[in-house]
Order: sequence, then C-alpha cells, then structure tokens
Amino acid sequence: MTGPRRRRTPEQAREEILDAAAELIARYGPDGVGLRRIAEAVGVSHGLVTHYFGTYRALVRAVLQRENERQRERIRERMRADHGVPYADGMTQVLFETLADERYVRLFAWSSLHAEDVGTSSRGLSELVDAVEAGVRLALPGPDRPDRDRIEAVVLLALSAACGFALGKRSWLAGLGHDPADPTHDAAFRAALSAALATHMAGGPATP
Repeated sequence: MTGPRRRRTPEQAREEILDAAAELIARYGPDGVGLRRIAEAVGVSHGLVTHYFGTYRALVRAVLQRENERQRERIRERMRADHGVPYADGMTQVLFETLADERYVRLFAWSSLHAEDVGTSSRGLSELVDAVEAGVRLALPGPDRPDRDRIEAVVLLALSAACGFALGKRSWLAGLGHDPADPTHDAAFRAALSAALATHMAGGPATP
C-alpha cells in the first residue's frame, strides 16, 4: 500500500526510508524487498530513494549501519550500568538482549553472507570485544586474566550460539515438542551457554 505523499526535509525523508526498509526487511527478509517497494511504503518516488542511497544493497547496508549504532549504544549502556560486564553470564545476557531484535538478526545474518558487506557488521563486533576486554582488565588486573585471543574466542562462541538460537529456536523448539514462546527455554539455553563460556574464559591463556 502506498503511503501518503507529503513534504519532508531531506533528513526526514532519509530516516523514513530507513525506517520503512528496516520494517519491511524484518517482515520479508533482505532478499524479499526492493527499492520500489520501500518507496511505495514511504510515499516517495523510486528516484528519490535511488538519489539518497543509490542501490538496494547500499540501502540495506545503511539500515544495518544504523542498527549497529543503536545496538552498540545499548551494549555500552548495559556495560556502564554493570561496570563492564566482564563475565560470561553478563556477556551472554547482552548478546541475548541484542539478538532479541529479530530485525537486527536478519540484517546481521544477511550481511554476514555477503563478503562485500563484512565491514559493516564486523566493526560492531570489534567494538564489543574491546568493551569486554576493558571490563576484564578492570575486574582482573593480574596476570591470570584471559588474553585477547581467549576473549575473542568467547565472544565468537557466544555470538554464534546466541545468533543460531535466535534464528532457529522457533522451529527447533517446536520440533522438540516445546512451546517456542515459553521464555524459560531462553533462560535455560542462556544459563547453559553462560556456564560453558565461563569455563572457557577462566581456563587461562589460550593455547596457540
């Protein structure tokens, strides 16, 4: 359905295009949407969307970049509130809160499958590792703290498991005869993952 045509500033038009793209991508996936469909949803011309973003791929990258910025701010706020969140339980809690946003998960997964878009999503991951490392250094100032390689491994394990669970839990839990909407399954999975990550995080320097 075409949205109403009305006057907008360039900034308003750009933000509304990004909002519509994010909503449609969340509903249909990045491969199920195009520039014309987004233009119709906002009530602007196809040419205006092209003027601001060039190509559909560039528009998806812009949506992901904005979502990455929002997620990084949420993570920073959580880490400030929890004084760094250096431990596995806090880390997985942050990741689960981030990946609870299905729109973000779809965008992240899509961008990870397109080599030319890797930089857009990887910058946010690097900043997450930096934040976790800073928290670990504050909490464990001695020589027994985990090194960068071990922290990266823990973050990658947490991200892989949490992202996979976010993408597949509906069909997986249903296939196991469970109600995917029951939040106790999220809590149980997070607790099991946190225990495994805590063991690895406390295992000393990573071996080469």
